[in-house]
Amino acid sequence: MSTTPRDRIGLVLSGDVLEIGPGSRPFTVAPGANVQYADRAVEGGRDQNWPELIGQPAGVQAHYDLNLDTDGLAPFRSGSLDGVVASHVLEHVANPLEVIAEFGRALRFGGKLLLVVPDRHQTFDAPRRATPFSTVLTKHREKTTEVDEASIRDFCQAIYGQPPIHPTEVREWHNPAMLDADRLALHRRRSIHVHVWSPEEFASLIVCSLLEGITAWRLESMYFSDHFPARTADEFALVLEKVPFANPNELGRQFVDAWCNSVLDDTAIDPVRLARFEEALRRDCADAAINSLPLQLFAAKHAALGMASTQDRITSLEVELKTTQIRAAEAIAQGKALELSTSWKVTAPLRALRRLFR
Repeated sequence: MSTTPRDRIGLVLSGDVLEIGPGSRPFTVAPGANVQYADRAVEGGRDQNWPELIGQPAGVQAHYDLNLDTDGLAPFRSGSLDGVVASHVLEHVANPLEVIAEFGRALRFGGKLLLVVPDRHQTFDAPRRATPFSTVLTKHREKTTEVDEASIRDFCQAIYGQPPIHPTEVREWHNPAMLDADRLALHRRRSIHVHVWSPEEFASLIVCSLLEGITAWRLESMYFSDHFPARTADEFALVLEKVPFANPNELGRQFVDAWCNSVLDDTAIDPVRLARFEEALRRDCADAAINSLPLQLFAAKHAALGMASTQDRITSLEVELKTTQIRAAEAIAQGKALELSTSWKVTAPLRALRRLFR
């Protein structure tokens, strides 16, 4: 029986399904689904390019050898698939928007795309800056098909600047001072994390791709690390349904509505993600596009988001007020006790004389 969000989310995929890069643990899909697998063959093989994986399970046998940046989903006719699974794939490609668009081309209307992406805050990508939409949009417009050198250097700098996570030989491959042409080619084969996002930043990328008219999706479901016990997962996932191209602004509004409502309605999700989502949108989208999004909805969500912190502040002020009242009462009691004391009565004439000479 499926027990984790990762197991459950794929159950909506049925019919003809393609999983890309399944590794040793393919996704669970609906019973009876016809699943095929695609992966990318690499010159030299796995052990030569990833010696740290020697002895690890090899994973399922792929039916198709595909380089998404150069081949797309060429073996599949437009509208021929009911589902596509891409788990920990998009961060590796040179041109994410083109790849997402290619997934959409191969899917039938109503088909489902399951995207699983590492959360940069939860992985070795934490020191890196998020990839803005402008960067991937430029690569889309320039029809980029190869990972750029700047991304490789950024990735290696982040890896090499942290405590070792690789054997010594592999760690030195990431030494920024040693990145010659051969090392750059090696990292392209090793398929680095070219782009990095948080869940909110990736959702912003999808919204902006809708506003640009590059893709047409409806958000069906999602999960975050919040949904796993003690946040043991380092990934997030979205299930997108392919819909006909329509008014881009309307598709963007619908996605934002669905994303915000999903966060607000799910007690497992930290509602602060709403503020982070808006921040990402304001960074990624042009002003005209932002003006078309449901900012009134954001205002309502921020009000709901602020309720908890406001209530905490009210409680704190109530405690502070009660403490002040107790201290005031104690001071009044001490004053009355002093007035009744013998010393106070004896010194009364002296206090009267002081007042006369002031």
